[in-house]
Formats: sequence, structure tokens, C-alpha cells
Amino acid sequence: MKAIGPQQGLNRACLSNLLGKALGRSGVKVIDWKVKQILGGLEFDSLVYRIQGNAREAGKTFPWSLILKIFSPSEKLLEPSGLRYWKREALAYQSGLLHQLPGGNLTAPICYEVSEQPDGSLWIWLEDIQEDLGTPWPVEHYAVVARHLGQFNGAYLTGQALPDEPWLARNWLRKYVGSAAPAVDFLRSNPRHPCVKNLCPGDTQAQILGFWDERNAILETVEKLPQVFCHQDAFRKNLFARKGKTVAIDWGYLGIAPVGAELVALVAGSISLFEVPVDQVQEMDRICFEGYLQGLHDAGWGGDPKIVRTGYAVSCLLRYPIAAGIGETLPALLNKESRTQLADALDHPAEEIEKTNPALISYYQSLIPETLKLLGMKNLLSLVSRIGVHTLRLRIQGRN
Repeated sequence: MKAIGPQQGLNRACLSNLLGKALGRSGVKVIDWKVKQILGGLEFDSLVYRIQGNAREAGKTFPWSLILKIFSPSEKLLEPSGLRYWKREALAYQSGLLHQLPGGNLTAPICYEVSEQPDGSLWIWLEDIQEDLGTPWPVEHYAVVARHLGQFNGAYLTGQALPDEPWLARNWLRKYVGSAAPAVDFLRSNPRHPCVKNLCPGDTQAQILGFWDERNAILETVEKLPQVFCHQDAFRKNLFARKGKTVAIDWGYLGIAPVGAELVALVAGSISLFEVPVDQVQEMDRICFEGYLQGLHDAGWGGDPKIVRTGYAVSCLLRYPIAAGIGETLPALLNKESRTQLADALDHPAEEIEKTNPALISYYQSLIPETLKLLGMKNLLSLVSRIGVHTLRLRIQGRN
């Protein structure tokens, strides 16, 4: 069955009813509307539209706007606790989990309606969030957001029960890293490919392969850390500043994760996706980590900061250089169609995306010795050995 788009599926009565729900009033009549697709994100498995127009109530005309998000069934996204379950965000809004998040300063958009269409797709109607600060944010505001995330996560360390809905993401990082296997195989077999060399210059390939070889032992370490309820994709494009609070959109990855992991998207994701200048990555790390710890303290948690740092640093190295960089970016750049799509989504030339910024590489490499200490002696020796073997092998290959 052909998917129903908003141009075909909307009518005046439907929109008047939705607008009445949004305003909490009856008697609202929509006069006109227009549909505009919102672009610029990486969520290729959904479509997002802004529906806006004019309406009349009690003889007065006023403008209005709503957000419509459409998810279509996919055979690849059917596992409820999987990496990307296609119904997860809709179910989260319907469940009430996002209505009043603990901590008081992180919120989700108001959801007015979730409906299933004749083609099987789900339509989510949301409020159109207006940003207070504009773009770009001052770097100091990321510390404020980190504190809000810490307050949210910290509630689950101090008495708030973890949600147990079957459609929440579990072991999300393990599944995300695992999905990179085909791309890691390509990297291993094609170390001199121009795209591989651009993404992974110098010793980066050896370091990635070393972490890949030891991924299961490393993941077991972080999975033993205290667990919290997380958004898991809280980077700049998914965040809005409004009236002193943070509004987070795109809850498709929400689930249970180690404390500290929530910060990874805020820091590394915002940098990698060109929302923050890369030369500010060290400052972002410092102020966001401090802000997050303050948020945990606000929630009443007084645990060891090393636990939080382990959750952050280890998750960061596994998620961005390996799962995102090799697992997603490398295959996208190797394919002509997806290469263009990625460049359009990030609004940067593919050639720029392909060349990992030296400052970002330096940052990830600075996390390696810190991570080795946090993981403990057994993991340290094994990981150092793996990286050394791959470094030697690649240098020998480079001479031949």
C-alpha cells in the first residue's frame, strides 16, 4: 500500500480538532495551512513536517503551527528492545513516560495525538518548539544542559525506579557497536583506501581495531556500572533552550544505559555534527562533565566521579570513532547516493565530512590513556597489546 503523506491525509476538520487540543479550547476553526518538510537531520527512517497556517476563533484570526512526525514500518526495525525500534518514540509519548521527567529541567515536546494510518504508518503530532537562545549556543550553555541531563539521570540513582517497558532500548551501545562489524571488516581489509585513510589517519586505524578486538570485555565493564534512564541522543540538533529548561526531541533511542553515557552525544555528537567548533572539544568535555556531576549531586547522588567518567569516556570511544565513524559514516561515504544524502543532512561537503579533524582525533586519543586506567589492569594490558600488534602490522603493510 502506498504511504499516505500529509498532503493527502490532512483536512480542515482534522486540523481544527488537533489545534483545539493544542490550545485546550473548542470552537477553533482552521482557515488554511501549508506543509513543509523539515530537513537537516540524520534520522532517515522518519519524515518530519511543519504544518502551519491561520485559524479563527471568536471572530479573531491567528497563526498556528504543529509538527508532524511520520514513522513507517520497517522489517529491519521490528525488535522492541533493539537499536532502532520503529514504534519506540510513539509508544514513549503514549505511555506517559515523557510527560513529567524527573529532575524538573528536561522536558519533551507536548504530544497531542498518535494515530495509525491505513498504510500502517504512525503519525505523531507535537508542539512546534521555539528556541530561546538561537543558533549557535554559547558554549557555556552546554554546561547548563549537561546539568539538566544529570538531574534527569541522577533521579534513577537515588530512588526513582527504572522504567521496564519492553520497547525501551537495552544494551544499546553493544548493539550499536556490533552493527559496525561489516564496516570494520572493510577497514581491516582496505587500510589504504583513500576514505579509510582520511577518516582514520596515522595510528587511528590500529587504535580502532584494538578497541574492536577487545569490545566485549570493555562493554562488560561499562554494563556493570550503575544504570539510568536516558535519552541517548541528546546532541545539539535534538535540544532546544526554552524558559530556562531544555526541551529534547527525537526520543527514538530512549532506554537504559550506564551513568555518564548520556553526555557522549552532547559533547562528541555536537562536535562531530558541526554544531560546536572542534577546537572547543576539550572545553566542552570539561564544562559538560562538571555540569553533569552537579546535576547528579542536585539529584542527591554522591557517588565516585570515576564511575561517571568511566561511563562517559568508554562509551565515547566506542560510540563515535567506531560505531558512528566506521559503522555508519564510512559506508555512507563509500556509496554515491548516501554520500550525497549525508552531506545534505549535515550541510557540509562530503569531502569535509570524510576528513576527520585533527583536533577531534587528538581529543579521542587523549581519552585512550584515561580509559585504560579506568578499565583496570587486565583490560589495560590486553588492549595495549592489541593496539601494538595492529600498529606494527599496518606499518609493515605500509612499507610493502
